[in-house]
Amino acid sequence: MNERFHIRRSPRVVSALLLTAVIAAASCDQKTTTPTTISFAPAAAVLVSAVPATLFAQPRNSFSCPTVTPFFAPMVIVVQPDGTPGFAVTQITLNFTDRSGQTQPQITLPAPVPTTQFGSALDQSRGFSFPFTLGLGCGVGHSGTLFVAVDTRDGMGHKTTGHMNVSVN
Repeated sequence: MNERFHIRRSPRVVSALLLTAVIAAASCDQKTTTPTTISFAPAAAVLVSAVPATLFAQPRNSFSCPTVTPFFAPMVIVVQPDGTPGFAVTQITLNFTDRSGQTQPQITLPAPVPTTQFGSALDQSRGFSFPFTLGLGCGVGHSGTLFVAVDTRDGMGHKTTGHMNVSVN
């Protein structure tokens, strides 16, 4: 019984099998033998802007440094993603430097929640808005430059940071 399943490997049988394999490989379509490359999407591009484009420091009637600053500048930080799904803002960092070069302590907003008027996907496609009031005048002047950094993450886990400078008068 063992002889029934025994295949004899003669040089002619091996040559015939090799020739069949070569012919089969040569007759294949080139497109099916090309390796497939998997490319990963790059991190989401992000556009950061401020409304208004130039901030104006406004005086307060009463203040008590450092809790209530003598000046404030309201603004809206607008973050516009490139349409990548699952986009989220993970942190916003603000650094103010007055015209004499003095810097105010850094302000960090961890995982801020954007404001949405209607909560629809259309609103998200237009961007995310983060209202913020910058306090000024405690240990620094009230005019200078505000540097804003917005850290983001897309649905694939890619991280990106968008930057902008805003003039404060």
